[in-house]
Amino acid sequence: MARQDYAQKRRRGTSASRSTPKRQPPKPPVRRKPWWPKALLTLAALVGLIYLLKILITTGPQTQTGTETQPARTPAQSPAPARPAESIQVEPALPAEPAVVTPEIPPPPDAPEARFDFYDILPRSEVQGPQNVYHSTPRDAPDQSRYLLQTGSFRAETDAERMRAELLLSGLPNVHTSRVEGDNGIWYRVRTGPFNTRTELNRARNQLANLGISPLPIPLD
Repeated sequence: MARQDYAQKRRRGTSASRSTPKRQPPKPPVRRKPWWPKALLTLAALVGLIYLLKILITTGPQTQTGTETQPARTPAQSPAPARPAESIQVEPALPAEPAVVTPEIPPPPDAPEARFDFYDILPRSEVQGPQNVYHSTPRDAPDQSRYLLQTGSFRAETDAERMRAELLLSGLPNVHTSRVEGDNGIWYRVRTGPFNTRTELNRARNQLANLGISPLPIPLD
């Protein structure tokens, strides 16, 4: 009986142990490491790499240019051979020509007949002019010939009268028209004058020139 009780207890214990599993202790929480140390390390590595590349880029072309820009050595120029001194030809000096001395000739003595007194010559040197001496005439002296000035000749009488009125307004003296019949037909002439002196004639010519008219002088007997 005692063995049966022991066996039953043992079975109960094993069944109880099998039926109720043991609780495992909870795992401690995992501690996460901070992220900023890794970020600092990667940033420092990038900065170092960039700096290294920059140094390589800047130092590379300098070494190449340093090797390329070395000045080429120019060969020493040999001195040019000295030219022989040119021989200078000296012409022999010509003998000086003797100076020609001309003897002084004394002036001939004055002849006694050539000597005259000034007061004896003066009365003899008087020149008597001709009696009929030319006398200049004054500028405004009346000329023997008189002139008319013909200012135009027209086929139509109205054209001649128009010029006559224009000349009268300009102050020309004795402006008149005349009717002339010839082989070419009838003409109407416009004239001014007569003028007794050259001064009056030239004054009338200047007035007509200012009007754009070139007159024709006609002498009167």
